[in-house]
Amino acid sequence: MIRILIVEDQYFARLALRTVIDGREDMTIVAETQSGFESVRLYRQHKPDVVIMDLRLPGMSGFDAIRAIRDSDETARIVVLSNYEGSEDVHRALEAGAVAYLTKDASAEELVQAIESAMRGKRYLPPALARLLGQRHPADELTARELEVVELLAQGMSNQDIGTTLGIAEKTVRIHMTHIFEKLGVNDRTQAVITAVQRGLVHLK
Repeated sequence: MIRILIVEDQYFARLALRTVIDGREDMTIVAETQSGFESVRLYRQHKPDVVIMDLRLPGMSGFDAIRAIRDSDETARIVVLSNYEGSEDVHRALEAGAVAYLTKDASAEELVQAIESAMRGKRYLPPALARLLGQRHPADELTARELEVVELLAQGMSNQDIGTTLGIAEKTVRIHMTHIFEKLGVNDRTQAVITAVQRGLVHLK
């Protein structure tokens, strides 16, 4: 019997997961939560075989929850099920310690396959996500400051507003913008935001 912890803040998503898992004779849900913080406590309490983890959670993100769980148990098997589908999201989740990654439009059969692969200690990525991850270019990664600039840019801020928010000169913001455009292979602010969102570098609220 595969014992599963569900970490998901959307009620209907949890209901869908329960429907799939309850329909299996070889799987059972030992606990579920809407909170990343609570997921760490519940993992330590129940020691489930597999955790199904969303990434967008209130308080503690799924990325941080994965790290915290893996810090407490490096053998933890975590399957990500998320709306985030950028190459950077997949990379960050796997780097944090997840062994499988699915988007929320995955079929019940794919979910079961990911859980069974996780139990065998094998990584599971659907072909489309594997190709996306293969197209990722680490050399093009933005610095922490550049990510802050893009996040504020995605909020519609001007260069002056970004400079004020970050406590840097507007000229410095323009320099960051030049580097961001070069790294993302774009020519303007709108393309920069679109590309950053597509790659999972930033997420629109």
